[in-house]
Amino acid sequence: MKTATAILTFGFLLGVSAPALAAATPEEAQRLTTLFQSYLGNTPGVVSVSPQGDSYAAKLDLTPLFAKVKDPTVSLTLSPLEWTLTDQGGGKWKVDQSQPLDFAFGVKGQGETRGKIGTVTSTGTFDEALGGFSTSTAEFKAIVADQTMTEGGSTTRISYDIETVSMQTAMQGTPESADATSTYGFTGLKETISVPAAADGSTPAMDVVITSPTGKQDGVIKGLKLKAVSDIVTWLVANQEPQAVVAQQAVLKDKLRAALPLFTSLSGSSTLDDVTATTPFGPVAVKQFGFGAEMNGVVADGKLRETFSFTGLQIPQALVPPWAAGMIPDNFSLDVGVSDFDLAAAAALILDKIDLSKPDPLPKELDAPLMQALMPKGAVTITLGPSQILARLYDLTAAGSMTAGPVAMPAGQALVKIKGLDETMAALQSAPPDVQQMSAALLLVKGLGKAEADGSLSWKIESTPAGAITVNGADVSKMMGGQQ
Repeated sequence: MKTATAILTFGFLLGVSAPALAAATPEEAQRLTTLFQSYLGNTPGVVSVSPQGDSYAAKLDLTPLFAKVKDPTVSLTLSPLEWTLTDQGGGKWKVDQSQPLDFAFGVKGQGETRGKIGTVTSTGTFDEALGGFSTSTAEFKAIVADQTMTEGGSTTRISYDIETVSMQTAMQGTPESADATSTYGFTGLKETISVPAAADGSTPAMDVVITSPTGKQDGVIKGLKLKAVSDIVTWLVANQEPQAVVAQQAVLKDKLRAALPLFTSLSGSSTLDDVTATTPFGPVAVKQFGFGAEMNGVVADGKLRETFSFTGLQIPQALVPPWAAGMIPDNFSLDVGVSDFDLAAAAALILDKIDLSKPDPLPKELDAPLMQALMPKGAVTITLGPSQILARLYDLTAAGSMTAGPVAMPAGQALVKIKGLDETMAALQSAPPDVQQMSAALLLVKGLGKAEADGSLSWKIESTPAGAITVNGADVSKMMGGQQ
């Protein structure tokens, strides 16, 4: 993980520009070597920069860093990364790359991943004052990887093939507070999961093949403390041995404090198009998967939101009995958020009390104060944004919010609406007897519903800290075994 971080950090720190201003010199090459090496500790031979006409040839070889990993079960390899740096003036550098890449990493007895990228082509502008890319674009072609995972004497193999991955990023601001955007896209994704037969013979060996022709991901980060985060990475690369970290944990704590809150906010969304998966019963297909996330940094006003959706779900007929065909969701969306938690206070308490030299770094008596710091109100607010399950027979929507904590009684309200309840209940009449029993419960639910002008039924559900629950104003606590 440390090595992967180092790779990403160095790649993040090199950039692009325009025509050269002067012939390259050995002195400037040495300065650049020292500059880029500073991001990766002081291990010699990792970074080298040499004059090349009016530009500079830069090379990153992580082999010396990999050699510092003392665990004999861990293996790491990555072919050297090479760039051409062209001076744009004002501390800005145009950085170009065009090469293939090979990589491998694994833990003996647990798993291994090996792969290659046919061509990496990138260009970007590295700004010394910013300490990172101000702009960058990259394209990766012919990506293949094979992964093995061993557990309980059984080995699962996963292979990946991706035609292309493209990337664009932009960043502005200062090393103390930078705003960045990123856009990624892929074409021709194919993932093959080879599952071995069960040892007892209960299931045969099978291959599951997942494909998606296109997909994309967008991200925005605000207020990134770029230099402070980079300082932590540099320090960890230079102090990979656990005993070194323990001996200098006070230094690490200071660096972590300086990096907080890491960033002000982070958001992103991604989609995968026309996803198909083979199964022993036939293909499963989804027109589009969607994912989203938003969160604050390590701040007092903690917020987290996640979304998930799919459209155009198709399931093999062999998996769906005729009576249930109209109940399988075609579209689905879920929007969940959590707020009213304090990561800043919790992080400060952890950094004050943690001691890496002890078997239990955090004392057990810290549990209660830590929970109080994390939830100063004694509870968090959980929000269900507009969410939907849409099938051929029904359309169900819901939204609401509630407060909940380790000792507080959950309280809140929600509005649930459904269109097509009668059609759903009619379909259940053809179901097996044990499933038909659901009709009685649905009949009770229907009786509590409020008729809306669009033909749907709605239920306004409210709960109080005292434990009372009402549905459209009717107290249902007693029938649910609640208050007397």
